Amino acid sequence: MSHALVSVKGLNVHFKEPVLKGLFLSVKKGEFVSIVGKSGVGKSTLLNAISGLLKGEGEIHAPPTIGFVFQNHSLFPWMTVKENLSFGLHENDEKKIQELMALLEMQGKENDYPTQLSGGQQQRVSLGRALATNPSLLLMDEPFSSLDGHTRLRMQEWMMNLIQKIDTTTILVTHDVDEAILLSDRIVVMKDGSIHSEHVVPFTKPRLNEIRYQQPFQELKKKIIESYD
Repeated sequence: MSHALVSVKGLNVHFKEPVLKGLFLSVKKGEFVSIVGKSGVGKSTLLNAISGLLKGEGEIHAPPTIGFVFQNHSLFPWMTVKENLSFGLHENDEKKIQELMALLEMQGKENDYPTQLSGGQQQRVSLGRALATNPSLLLMDEPFSSLDGHTRLRMQEWMMNLIQKIDTTTILVTHDVDEAILLSDRIVVMKDGSIHSEHVVPFTKPRLNEIRYQQPFQELKKKIIESYD
């Protein structure tokens, strides 16, 4: 993690009103960074700008291969799991599909359709599709927010194990501070369209869900939430 893979310098994005205002952000290769803050501060807008889905004023340097996981799993309902994972690949790479199925822990589900899967499984397939092209950068915008509480906890723990297996720089937008602390190397707090504060997460990885109930975890969570105001 010796150099910046993502660099954002003086980014301004305007819709009817300014959304991002002179924003600076640097993310190192291999780093997992979460972006938190109140609703409407521009978190998703920042991800969209980094991905190239929208234009702004300023400088953005990001790798050419980017995977994006949205809040809605966005799977094609008429395609099987295998076909969804194959979408975007240059050819039907059976070896790659089987590697992804193993990574997602969904062996045997290749021929199932999205409606036959649980919410957590659907989001795993969405994540697998984003990883299929071996992106240098993975962007995730509230990927677990639509799941019920129990499934979300399980997915967070599963994601913690997954990021130990892949060498992909990741930026996660989330409203869940627990989720951010569990998964991240560093947490960025946005306020009024810019970066307000940053917090290094000191806990050794991989982290289990039980760490949430320990005092150092709760103290860091309190510090982050207090920085919103």
